Amino acid sequence: MALLVNSGRSGMAAALKARQMHFAWGRGASWWGQTDVVNKTFAGSPERITLDHAPVQSLTLRNGNNAQVYESPADYTYDSNTGIVTRVNGGAIAPGSTVQAQVVYGTTPLASSEVGLVDEVGRRIASSVEFVLPDPNGNINTPGGDRWTVSPTPTRYLYVQVLFDYLEAQADTIREVGIFIDTVRKEGVPEGQLYLTPEEVAEPGYLLLLDRFAGIARSPSSRQGFSYVLVI
Repeated sequence: MALLVNSGRSGMAAALKARQMHFAWGRGASWWGQTDVVNKTFAGSPERITLDHAPVQSLTLRNGNNAQVYESPADYTYDSNTGIVTRVNGGAIAPGSTVQAQVVYGTTPLASSEVGLVDEVGRRIASSVEFVLPDPNGNINTPGGDRWTVSPTPTRYLYVQVLFDYLEAQADTIREVGIFIDTVRKEGVPEGQLYLTPEEVAEPGYLLLLDRFAGIARSPSSRQGFSYVLVI
């Protein structure tokens, strides 16, 4: 069986490093990471309610009249991936009841078929792209707690970092970021312009990495940075 060896992976990383990379950030969906309280009525056979969004990070059901907290799985079960809640026969929830649902939503799962952000705000040329190596004592750290050291020679690991400016997306809540290569700016947009809005992009290029999270509220008094390691 054929094997893609590390020297080849290092060569692929070197080819990527030679191309311009952009960090894009976006609003995502407004419900990602949010807490909602809604009243829902069980119906059907079996009796079910469907929450407004999915996936669901956590769920609490209460009696709308006396605030009794129902228990799962004794009184109800739910599918966190679909947001469907099913009443358990013989449990404390009476047939046809209206309940108060307090739900914390997650974020839409990532998929390898993704080609862009849900609601992009803008993109900035990466501040730094470096070859790195895993190192428990390294001075570079990335999400998940991994640590790295810069390598003077090509490796299969590419560290990509960006620092957005103070006034970029200053009033938005950021819930998604992506790393792109081969972004093409529209005609007339200066080549030296580091930050591009979607209206200034002719071709977004190829999405290499995508991340989603609960939300970062932007402020014009701070700069927001992101960093990831691409493992080739």
